[in-house]
Amino acid sequence: MGDEERDDIVEISDEDESVEVTEAVADKSTSKIIKILFYGIGVVVLLFLVVGISYLVTKNVQEKKYEMEEAIVVAPPPPPLAHFDIPSFSVTTRDSEPHFAKVTVSLGYEDNMQLNMEFVRRTVQIQHIINIILSGKSYEDLDSVEDKINLAEEIKAHINALLIAGKVKEVYFREIVVN
Repeated sequence: MGDEERDDIVEISDEDESVEVTEAVADKSTSKIIKILFYGIGVVVLLFLVVGISYLVTKNVQEKKYEMEEAIVVAPPPPPLAHFDIPSFSVTTRDSEPHFAKVTVSLGYEDNMQLNMEFVRRTVQIQHIINIILSGKSYEDLDSVEDKINLAEEIKAHINALLIAGKVKEVYFREIVVN
């Protein structure tokens, strides 16, 4: 009996080992499944976080853009200014090799009858001022758009220093040709 019990014990212990091995294999496979599930859940959570954060950032940017656009008041353009046309000027530039310049100027002002009368009385003075300013310019001083805007501002400043009844608001070049 002693040998039979030992054989039974041995057999039982072999079965226990196989059960333990099976349980260990099952534990490893379930732990792999659990790891895969955790990684999958982590990826899904990370995806939701990325989408949520990008949604919030986009919403915030859109709100700020809307606030900026909302603050801009769209106003109709101002009414056109009255204008006083001055005859064309033909001058040469002060370059070593002079260039020919032809300029037609119109002075824009707010409708004011007294200022219009002053323009009529001072036409010769205004032409003289514009002639002096133009003859002091070189080709490079009349070359770009920025230079032409600066010229208009210079003419406006000199003429406004002369006027009493009002001020010139804009100087328009109806024609400007520099060869």
